[in-house]
Amino acid sequence: MATETTHLRLEFLARLSQGGFAEKLSPEQRRAIHITTRLDDFIDDALANGKQVVLTGNPGDGKTQYILRKQPEYPEPDFFYLYDASEFADYRELLDEWESAFEAGKPGILAINDGPLYEMTTSYTDHYPFLETIEDQFQNQIVYDDHVAGDVDFDDLVVIDLNNRNVLTRKVVLQAIDNLTADHFLKEGHNHSGTCHIQYNIQKLQNDTIRDNFKWLLKTVGKLNEHVTVRDLLNFIAYCITGGQADCEVEFGEELKYYNLAFEGDGKIFSLLNEYFNPRDLTHPFIDSTLWADAEEQVNPRDVEDLSNAIDTEFLRQKRRFYFEDNLMDIGFTGRDLYHEINYPFLDQRNNPNQSEEGVKEETIEMINGYFSPGSSQRSELRLWQAHNYRSKNSLVLISRTKIPKYDLERKIPDLHPDIRDAIDYTPTHHALEYIGGETPVRLKITRELSQSLSALDANVPYLVRDREEEQQLLEFMEEIEYQTNYSEVEGRILIKNTETGDVEVLEVHDDRYRVDVR
Repeated sequence: MATETTHLRLEFLARLSQGGFAEKLSPEQRRAIHITTRLDDFIDDALANGKQVVLTGNPGDGKTQYILRKQPEYPEPDFFYLYDASEFADYRELLDEWESAFEAGKPGILAINDGPLYEMTTSYTDHYPFLETIEDQFQNQIVYDDHVAGDVDFDDLVVIDLNNRNVLTRKVVLQAIDNLTADHFLKEGHNHSGTCHIQYNIQKLQNDTIRDNFKWLLKTVGKLNEHVTVRDLLNFIAYCITGGQADCEVEFGEELKYYNLAFEGDGKIFSLLNEYFNPRDLTHPFIDSTLWADAEEQVNPRDVEDLSNAIDTEFLRQKRRFYFEDNLMDIGFTGRDLYHEINYPFLDQRNNPNQSEEGVKEETIEMINGYFSPGSSQRSELRLWQAHNYRSKNSLVLISRTKIPKYDLERKIPDLHPDIRDAIDYTPTHHALEYIGGETPVRLKITRELSQSLSALDANVPYLVRDREEEQQLLEFMEEIEYQTNYSEVEGRILIKNTETGDVEVLEVHDDRYRVDVR
């Protein structure tokens, strides 16, 4: 065991903080950082049943890590492995090898990023029929109804798109912290007296309160519509420990303490924390006033030239620290009191299993109606609007001639296909409003961005300055519904909306007679 720990030195931690790659790690290092999840058992079961497992996604998702971990237990040539499809200049060479292994019934694991996999399934299916199954699974990773998911074949091949995996779960976050704060990092390789910044940060992350707050903060990040990889998570925690350097700093300042490092590194999680959880943006009257008073006490006016700037800097440090050490600072509130309402309406609609399906549907209908007609509280019907212009331009005039009842709409929550549901943790990036009143279902994805645009009516945002992309999503949804809707051609009620002024003309038509009313 002593020879193994030689690979687990501080240089390794520093390397992880800079985004180390699984391909370059020793077996001992891979074991040290491996986070056991349901995917481990899922792959074992698939291999035992003679299946090939295709892991797709983005770089950093952990595809190669799984191959390198499983290969000693399931060795070649009885098992087939593909480490990186990008190594092949001509995909036909790869596909020939893959087809031979597949036809020979060899189980195995293939790591293929989603771009190359998409190219293979769209360009080579005619020559390699097994790619039809790959394409079918690739396109049906996410389903809205289990009863329509049964036509996909998972008998011999299983595709797992790791883009759909949420790694910021309680179990994964705590395992990652445990792995990177293990005793060999705390005790070995420290040729100095006293406590260095790495030891200080490891000891802090071993504290139950701080671990728990890391878990809650990162779980909240995981609810956003952002894909975070295992590499991102390890990069974040390793940087919070080392600050990106392997050399121990015994006389270190605030800049090398974990709660400041959590907002100062480069990477996906750092960017998300600074965008959505910036302590300067999230305010609480009592927490802020208490921490500001503490900052004033900490700063000695005789030691600084710019007193207000020094107090502000100290306040920011205190608030960052409060995210993780709330109970230890004992001011009667928690760090979650600062960030628990981030995107709350959308997250509650999407994630809360206790929400009434009918209530969420009616609320969504009301928001869409209100988007086009501010002040509308209509929940029982959805008015359909059409824009008669080039789609690249803002809609100056909108026309509506029909409404659909709420019973023609259903609220849907996406989930993984039942055959891969046990493989990974999945957090929906959206929920959906689906039209079921016609021959073909029409689905509107309610993402965080669209939810924010729908909520713009509450902020009195003028129609013309709202996001064009979200408006187009709504209009295309309504257009597809209207294609399936019957209405009279000789009589009816038509609404014509001037989006610049907000004025609405109501045109009542009956045979060859009509009446116009301006609102």
